Amino acid sequence: MEKIKIFLYQHRFILLLTLIGAFLRFYRLEATLQFLGDQGRDALVWKKMLFDHDLPFIGPITSVGGFFLGPLYYYLMAPFYWIFGNSPIGPAYATALIGVLTIPALFFFTKQLFSVAVAKLAAFLYTFGAIPVTETRSAWNPNPMPLAALGIVYGFYQAQKTKQIKWLYLSALSLGIALQLHYMIVFLSPFILWQLFLAFKQPRLRRALLAWFCLIILLMLPLILFEIKNHFLNTLGLYKFLTQHRYGSINLSQNIYNLRGRSEEAIGMLLGFGRQTNFFRTWLSRLFLLGIFITWFKKPTKEFKLVSLWLLLSIAAVAFYKENIPPYYLAFLFPAVFILGGWLLNKLAKRLLIFRWLLVILFIILNAPVLYQTLTSTGNFKSAETTGRFIIKDVGVHNYQNYNLTLLDDTHDYKAMAFRYFVERFGGQPLGIADYPQAQVLYVISPYRQTDVLNEPIWEITSLLPAIVSAQWQFPASENIYKIERL
Repeated sequence: MEKIKIFLYQHRFILLLTLIGAFLRFYRLEATLQFLGDQGRDALVWKKMLFDHDLPFIGPITSVGGFFLGPLYYYLMAPFYWIFGNSPIGPAYATALIGVLTIPALFFFTKQLFSVAVAKLAAFLYTFGAIPVTETRSAWNPNPMPLAALGIVYGFYQAQKTKQIKWLYLSALSLGIALQLHYMIVFLSPFILWQLFLAFKQPRLRRALLAWFCLIILLMLPLILFEIKNHFLNTLGLYKFLTQHRYGSINLSQNIYNLRGRSEEAIGMLLGFGRQTNFFRTWLSRLFLLGIFITWFKKPTKEFKLVSLWLLLSIAAVAFYKENIPPYYLAFLFPAVFILGGWLLNKLAKRLLIFRWLLVILFIILNAPVLYQTLTSTGNFKSAETTGRFIIKDVGVHNYQNYNLTLLDDTHDYKAMAFRYFVERFGGQPLGIADYPQAQVLYVISPYRQTDVLNEPIWEITSLLPAIVSAQWQFPASENIYKIERL
């Protein structure tokens, strides 16, 4: 007990930050939860796992490229779905908890690499960073990525430092998990190849590299079996994507030009200095990179090289990606940016203390409004549940057999996966997402008032025509519903 008291006293700062991080992630979580199409899709999988014993061999599909991820995310979150009474709120709490645990993990990792002072600054920035907070307040497969990325880098670091094979296996385990969370982890490939090269130069570690690859293959085995069964659907899709799609085209001059924008996204945006280009984001990113480059000319430590190359090599890789990059695409870079942010602030303390405090104050000023909006906003989880119950009641009153759902909003989730989940969860049996032409009744859901819903040019509606709007309900606190019946 005495040792515990001593430990808690010595680490009171990080304990306080962890508690603050927990508050920022759990406060009004259910009230602010956004339950969109991806979350509805995942919730349907968890429902089928527990009620129908239908175990998935593939995971979520990516929004770009249409590739299937591995199913590990579903298996990790299914227990929390069950613990919370078969509710998708459970995985949301689990994701938030992972976000909280990332704070002390970041602190102790940074402490090993640099110092307690740097670790405190990095953990402080990560605790109050709006993007790390907002990206862990919902159940979504990319959201646990920062902790997985820490595991990859920490495993490689400890393997090089101690020459113990177990740490190499930690990096493989973490990478196997990361690959099933989101394919954007592939932009960490240059860094991983560098670390594998360093491991290959060590005779003791070299002997474990085959087992390292085997462990990753084992974790990806369900997806590999899916590939074999479906004639390498993902592999062929990836090849076509890279060779024929503009996302994967290579234009070196354009890629070099893209480095500026990608560096601003990876640094300024992640630190909360704006999702769009602005003065503060641009100059913060430039000063950030300037501090890194100056250090490289002054015999940097191995630890500094490790984290700075984690960031720089990834930015160079991301420059080959042509489309817009939302923050969650860069979740594998969250720890690197905040660790280096803490390191640079610590350096400023020695010569430019006033400038350091100005940067900290600016960081708080820019992040605080986003955090406030996040904590006080209203999500659609409850309204989606209410809408689902309403549709089930109307189906029961009229004893409809062949009915389906569609959604009209800015997300283009025409299959209405979030609402479909609640309808099925409450005992309904709507037709499948490929069976719209067989429907006799279609419930059109929309957060906006629809004046001519029959003329909406989407297949889910046109496949029912000719039809009439037989009923409509408009609610101020939840989605509007329009019932279409085939003539």
